[in-house]
Amino acid sequence: MKNNIRHISFIMDGNNRWSKLNNIDLKTSYKKGAEKLFNIVDRCFFYHNVDYVSAFALSSHNLSRPKKLISPIIKLLDFYLDEFLNDSSKYKYNIRFIGNLNFFKTDTRSKLEIINNQNKYPKTLILALNYSGTQDIIQAADLFKKNKNSKIHFTDLMSTSHYPNPDLLIRTGGYQRLSDFFLFQMNFTELFFLNVLWPNLKNKSVDAIVDKYSKIERKFGK
Repeated sequence: MKNNIRHISFIMDGNNRWSKLNNIDLKTSYKKGAEKLFNIVDRCFFYHNVDYVSAFALSSHNLSRPKKLISPIIKLLDFYLDEFLNDSSKYKYNIRFIGNLNFFKTDTRSKLEIINNQNKYPKTLILALNYSGTQDIIQAADLFKKNKNSKIHFTDLMSTSHYPNPDLLIRTGGYQRLSDFFLFQMNFTELFFLNVLWPNLKNKSVDAIVDKYSKIERKFGK
């Protein structure tokens, strides 16, 4: 019997290296990376019938990089936020942003909040911005200690409390690590690491991983 997949997660690594290898400016590189994400998301949602897709779009640790590397990402985010709001019918799924969104300027945060409150579709794309798995755990633990409601579980206080844990994670870029992404949520996630830069990821590679996952015997520690 094939394993049912509800949630596929991605660490989108390799945009910067792709830019250098192809002698293309970072703005164009990140734009291609974003287009790749939406292409892959459509594949996951409407071909593999997945309910949730999550992607590590911007790590809290990335913010220590030079401004010239971060600025194109922020500008691209603003571009897509306007598109989500002005042409939302183009995207047949909800979009949710998690992470420390206080980093962004006021008008950007307002757009993020509006989009986070929209609920039109049965499928959801979760984008982690200025996110740290370690901080997610610490923040939930602090709230749990302060909360007097005995019915609230620790996991109810995490940024991903409304979503199932990822069934499988795909990381591009060649590195085999989580890089502080969903540390608590991946206790039984199957991990797949690809030696391909994110903009070069193909649908057939995702298809092959989904097929491989479907044949894995999942015991969940039993």
